[in-house]
Amino acid sequence: MKKIKPKQKRYFLKRSRRELRNKKRQGKSRALRQSTSGLISQNHSFSFTDLRTPSIFKLQYEYCEDVIGFINKIKALGRSGKHMNIIMDDISDIGEGAISMLLSVMEELVRNGVVFTGTKPKDSSSKAILEKSGFFKFVNGKVDESNSKSKNTILNTGDNNTPQSELAVEIVKSMETVWGQKGRSPSIYSCVFEMMRNACDHAFKKDNQIRWHFALSHSDSENTVKFSFVDNGKGIIKTFTEGILKNFLNLFTDNVDIMETAFENGIDSRTGLSWRGKGLPTIYENYSDSHIKNLVVISNNVYIDFDRNIRHKLKNAFSGTYYYWKVDQTCVKECFEIKR
Repeated sequence: MKKIKPKQKRYFLKRSRRELRNKKRQGKSRALRQSTSGLISQNHSFSFTDLRTPSIFKLQYEYCEDVIGFINKIKALGRSGKHMNIIMDDISDIGEGAISMLLSVMEELVRNGVVFTGTKPKDSSSKAILEKSGFFKFVNGKVDESNSKSKNTILNTGDNNTPQSELAVEIVKSMETVWGQKGRSPSIYSCVFEMMRNACDHAFKKDNQIRWHFALSHSDSENTVKFSFVDNGKGIIKTFTEGILKNFLNLFTDNVDIMETAFENGIDSRTGLSWRGKGLPTIYENYSDSHIKNLVVISNNVYIDFDRNIRHKLKNAFSGTYYYWKVDQTCVKECFEIKR
């Protein structure tokens, strides 16, 4: 056997140590990816920062400041690399929109290596809403047998090429809940499509950053479906003011005025320019025509509830865009037969 020189020996020793360190890192990385797949992480050796949710976890006007403030705390801790324990014990009332917003920010941080653990609400009604929402399709955690069968769901995407068939299927299901028959609804489809398009075209800098979540919550007893759509992009106001509006801001009173104009009249109504982003007026037109109701939009530091005539500047700004609306039998019926 050829004798190894001292210099070679030192080289091989360094290389073996380096390979061992790399293997440990890879193992840790795999463990991290496995554990970050869920809110309820079973096996972990990380230190966690406790975050207690607001007791009323809804995005209605009266409660949205507390919820968005909580969401912003998660984002800030996540940016600093902190792992978090989301404590939901005290929730007494919860909404599907807030669930979607929480899920969207969690998934964004998980992709950057943040790990989450957490608890469920002790209140049985809130726990049932959470378990039926579709939240646990994306996170680890057991769902009670009584809540495991539900038409409620949350759809999400990671790119511009998401198949539209899944969206169409869920809208057909929603028509069955509201009108008792399966059918197409071009108005609802066009609303969601415009929200998706705005997220993909304007909200993110790169295609691989695109993420949105679309939640549907069914009530068979009330013939009602609630919808919420959320993305964690730049937000409507920031998109406009950094783009076509940066030279026309003197035409608007404030951010509330910008958003209201964008929905109700279209940005080109004041600038005189041909604005290609017609998506927001399309959404508002479907609301005005009563195909949808209870339209709420939160983006950057603006909150608008069109039904309640609330236009409010938020203290806690949301970096992204959130939409909420619902369809019930007081809406104009739009349920077209599916052609085979």
